Amino acid sequence: MKKVLFVSLISLILIGCGSSESDTQVNSNETIIASDNEESPIETSQETFEINGVNHFIEKIGSGDPIIVLHGGPGINHDYLLPHFKTLAKNYQIIFYDQRACGKTDFPSDTSSINIETYVEDLEALRNHLKIKKIKLLGHSWGALLALKYSLKYPENLDKLILVAPAPSNSDYFDQTFANMQQKRKDEDTKELIQTMMSKEFENRDQEAFRKVLLLGDKTNLVDQKNIEELYRPMTFTSDAANSLLIVSSLLERTFFNFDITNEGLDKINCQTLLIIGDLDNVPFLSNQAIQEGIAGCELKVLKKCAHHPYFESPKEFNKSINDFLNPDYVQ
Repeated sequence: MKKVLFVSLISLILIGCGSSESDTQVNSNETIIASDNEESPIETSQETFEINGVNHFIEKIGSGDPIIVLHGGPGINHDYLLPHFKTLAKNYQIIFYDQRACGKTDFPSDTSSINIETYVEDLEALRNHLKIKKIKLLGHSWGALLALKYSLKYPENLDKLILVAPAPSNSDYFDQTFANMQQKRKDEDTKELIQTMMSKEFENRDQEAFRKVLLLGDKTNLVDQKNIEELYRPMTFTSDAANSLLIVSSLLERTFFNFDITNEGLDKINCQTLLIIGDLDNVPFLSNQAIQEGIAGCELKVLKKCAHHPYFESPKEFNKSINDFLNPDYVQ
């Protein structure tokens, strides 16, 4: 049962050391997409680039000062975040990329490279590729932990840091998060989740069965669980993607055993930092408080009536919090 819950959490957006020098090959494609209100188009471009033998997929929307966004998981991709950053893209260039073995980024031939240290080096190579001296970095959930790991190794390369609903900051809080999720999961959902994961369809990575498992697992990360379909509308799941997700989750599972990121020297992070959480997140408040207290001057913003996806459940407050942080003179 714990494995069922682990996949549901780590792989579902929550938790759900190579050289930074690399030969890079780039293919790009620029288009224009309309914003949600159709009032003004948003520039977008896509490209692939090679880092340490793996072709990475990157997508940019908007224009202005760049913000690199790290998706959650580990094992999913950036698609679930993209629609919710179009408002910020009116003032900034939002840069998404699929992490190693995720989404449209290639699966490496050497699975030993699927570890958080390599992911940090991939991000550093991306910074060099984009020719950004100091980056504005935003990470959601697992992506927030990755952002912290990067910040600890390369504090001199950071301009500003934004942590959105970070995954648990230590192993004990990880277990508490599981318990909180179990308390919120309805009995019928638990039964259906187990039955689906025990089915032949799921074993064969049937797309519909896999999608059902993900949605059933992540429902408890929303205040209104009925909104899970809307949250996952941008996501598509192929059999290959499902298989990759489970492999990545399994390989990175070791990251969350006997760890405590607050004991790794968060005081090394000397850039302005914003921590955004929902007041009803399953991740214990003390977990986030430990991160805030570890980073000097870290600003904490608690959004009301939302859980682990504040950009989805409180979009207006979420966007205002980031705009106020990045530009104190911002007027909505």
